[in-house]
Amino acid sequence: MGGEPRIHIDFSGAGCTSCPAKETCTTAAYRVLTLLPREEHELLRQRRAQQQTDQWKERYHTRAGVEGSISQAVRRTSTRRTRYRSLAKTSLAQVLTAAALNLYRLDAWWTGTPLGTTRVSHYEQLVLSHAA
Repeated sequence: MGGEPRIHIDFSGAGCTSCPAKETCTTAAYRVLTLLPREEHELLRQRRAQQQTDQWKERYHTRAGVEGSISQAVRRTSTRRTRYRSLAKTSLAQVLTAAALNLYRLDAWWTGTPLGTTRVSHYEQLVLSHAA
């Protein structure tokens, strides 16, 4: 898929009938495993181990703040798409969007209004409303 090397292993239902681990396996008619090449798999394991360190989490904390700002800009101003065609106008729109977000945050800070919580999907809202 997408030109990236992958290893696909297909298990047929007939081959699984004599397997000693059948009870702990899937109940689907067949099973497909998609594996990365060994070098990519080892690199992925290393990266995941790094993510558990305090140093990585501290560095990621900054990124999480930036991601939150981008999310706020997208939700408040629909900034994923611009209305303008030229680079100069698009750049100006981004600067004005940033200024508007700063004003919004200042207002929230002055009035003591919390900036917001994690978004809850429509389905989750429905489930929560019926649970109450």
